[in-house]
Amino acid sequence: MPQVKKTITKKTSASRSKDNPTEELMEFEQFVSRKPQTVSRAKGWLFATFFVVIVVLVAALFYTSQDENLVLEYKFKAVALDNGQVYYAKVVKEDALSVYLDEVYYIQFEDRIIPAQEEDGEDTVEKFPVLVKHGEELHRPEGWLQINRTKVVAIEDVGADSEILTEIERLKTLQ
Repeated sequence: MPQVKKTITKKTSASRSKDNPTEELMEFEQFVSRKPQTVSRAKGWLFATFFVVIVVLVAALFYTSQDENLVLEYKFKAVALDNGQVYYAKVVKEDALSVYLDEVYYIQFEDRIIPAQEEDGEDTVEKFPVLVKHGEELHRPEGWLQINRTKVVAIEDVGADSEILTEIERLKTLQ
């Protein structure tokens, strides 16, 4: 049996234009007026990305609102300096160069005269520690106390049952 070859001929644009010149013009107008499909795909990806970001942010907000440990509560700390001075304050910020303190207190020693018990005796002078709030000095400093980090020897928490913390609370009620 003889084999028959099928040949398919394609009409080229030249042959179309010969048959119907408006058909080629219509195809060109349709081509130009067509919107690219990549724009609609890009909008879809943009919407999906936006939706995922919103879901992640809502989940993070929900998670952090449930975690009570993330509430920033500054506790009083004892900040010891290399010159022997100790500040009792809340450390509100630290960076590579400085430590920033708020609600600062320090101990200052005052001389108190104790009268003699006997008539012939002499009065004695003793030094008593007094807790002073930073900001009550003559120059009335305001804002945070900034300390050069190289001057800080140690920073440690002040205990909840500390006499210092008790005196700080007493001073706060007097203000």
